Amino acid sequence: MTGDQLGIPPAALDPAELHQAARAYCLLGWSIVPAATEGKRALVAWRRWQTQAPDLELVDRWWRRYPRANVAVITGRLSGIVVIDLDVRHGAERSLVELEREAGDLPWQAVVETPSGGHHVYLRHPGFGIPNSASKLGHGVDVRGDRGLALLPPSRRHLAGYRWEVGGPETIPAMPNGWRRLFRPQRRPRPAPHTWTEPETRERARLAGLVRKVAQAPERERNNSLYWAGRRLAEMIAEGAPAGWRAELERAGLDAGLGVREVADTLDSALGKQS
Repeated sequence: MTGDQLGIPPAALDPAELHQAARAYCLLGWSIVPAATEGKRALVAWRRWQTQAPDLELVDRWWRRYPRANVAVITGRLSGIVVIDLDVRHGAERSLVELEREAGDLPWQAVVETPSGGHHVYLRHPGFGIPNSASKLGHGVDVRGDRGLALLPPSRRHLAGYRWEVGGPETIPAMPNGWRRLFRPQRRPRPAPHTWTEPETRERARLAGLVRKVAQAPERERNNSLYWAGRRLAEMIAEGAPAGWRAELERAGLDAGLGVREVADTLDSALGKQS
């Protein structure tokens, strides 16, 4: 199957040709759904087909039900394709110059001309998540990545059609490394390990002492010890210690055998607004 075979001129289209094209794309393993002739929306609930490609039998049923439907592909990892949508009416040509300066040439090996005079440049999916976006890379440059939707030739809108301008499904190139870098999630640098200052070390030691006080308290004194430790922690928090240190005393109280409600009430009372 070649791009020319699928790029049927809109004027010559009939339902049989749309159905034939849908079947051809389906046989490539692409996730194909019927789409409206006005607008760019699927005619079926398509969430399921974002993770599972419909089979040929289902495609046949859809086109018997919607014989004049456009042919749409769910882009992304499932179909193995990413579409770079260049809208020349909104500055795509200038944006592409800047992008290619940064990322290298965009391969022009499998390109669909759209009814508005724009271009859908097809690339093979790189294997990591590709989000859909609108003008994020530059004015007029949209991306149809994972769970996106793109109309395929010979679909048509506004009396004009989509056609394979260059190549076809069999010539879709790999995404160049420069373009892969544009999409690959940036790894956040790990925060440097915290180095305790001398005052912080002293405060940590005080907290450890409070925890020991609660843990070693006699059974009848556990609640009183927890309240006393809570009051000391409130003083520390007022001087800048983390309010989250309350959790250390909560664990100490529970480990000592106090109930969850009793621990919470006692520390609420001891810490007051500090908690």
